[in-house]
Amino acid sequence: MPRSEQGAALSRTEQKRLVGSLVDALQDRIGEGEIGVGSWIRQDRIAEEYGVSRTPVREALRQLEALGVVEIIANRGARVKLPSMRDIAQVFEVRGVLEGHAAWLAARNIGQSQLDLLKETGAWFEDVIGWAARGTEDAMAKARADWFRANGTFHATVIAASGNHQLEVAIDQLHRRLPRGLTWTALGGDPRLLKENAEDHARIRRAIEDQDGELARQLTIGHSDRARELILMRSGELS
Repeated sequence: MPRSEQGAALSRTEQKRLVGSLVDALQDRIGEGEIGVGSWIRQDRIAEEYGVSRTPVREALRQLEALGVVEIIANRGARVKLPSMRDIAQVFEVRGVLEGHAAWLAARNIGQSQLDLLKETGAWFEDVIGWAARGTEDAMAKARADWFRANGTFHATVIAASGNHQLEVAIDQLHRRLPRGLTWTALGGDPRLLKENAEDHARIRRAIEDQDGELARQLTIGHSDRARELILMRSGELS
């Protein structure tokens, strides 16, 4: 079927799902640095890569523009946008409040399997510190991969344990407003900073386990604040 007819052949639900998958895929590639800040995203090339028409690609880029990930310039296309320091600060501030509330709810609602998973991430964070201490290129690549796994699993588990789907959606949208990996980049593979980061997560987990929702909330907000400050400091050094 010609691509020009493809959009018409898809139901509205299928079109929405296709656009959503393109948004996710492009955000992942931007976040991982495959499509760098300032790079142009060509509709024809993306359509060819994913075997779709230009229509869903165009809509995906519009959604990414609404999220602040790209900017669309007339007659030129879409370009990956560098978040301003103000954007970063504001997103982390709001995200800290929302994730703090999620931690407060998790202290009331978390199940044993979710709590066990949080405990398991503690060992993963320790592995990250060990790999980073080796300092070789391969070890740092392993540390990065393990940190993303541990950090992503920890926060996703706490948010899921809150039992509030709308809160989960709101936090996910905030995550999408910034390139992935900002915190890891700011940590810089420094074993000392990684140890502090691991201890933050451990304290939050213990507060949730103790069903101390207010402490879990305060610790989560503090954790987000420290990440924000580190990112902004690192951004200032690189500017």
